[in-house]
Amino acid sequence: MSSMGDTWLSETRSSYDTDATGYAEKVRGLLGEKPYLRLSLAMFAELARDVGGGPVADVGCGPGYVTRYLHDAGVDASALTFHPG
Repeated sequence: MSSMGDTWLSETRSSYDTDATGYAEKVRGLLGEKPYLRLSLAMFAELARDVGGGPVADVGCGPGYVTRYLHDAGVDASALTFHPG
């Protein structure tokens, strides 16, 4: 990898590490506050169940609150987040 690529990757890792806790705190309870998000996820879960229930990947899941919601709605959901560390 080039020096520029190494610098970008290092800076990206640092920003994720710096902000991970703040991001998790910011999105905590988000589904409880946003009924339209719950409705969208419920509709998606229904569609996923109609075709067999998964597997579904929540890519870039952060703390995984959407993955948990889908799992609780009967979807075979897995989480994948990016932590380049």
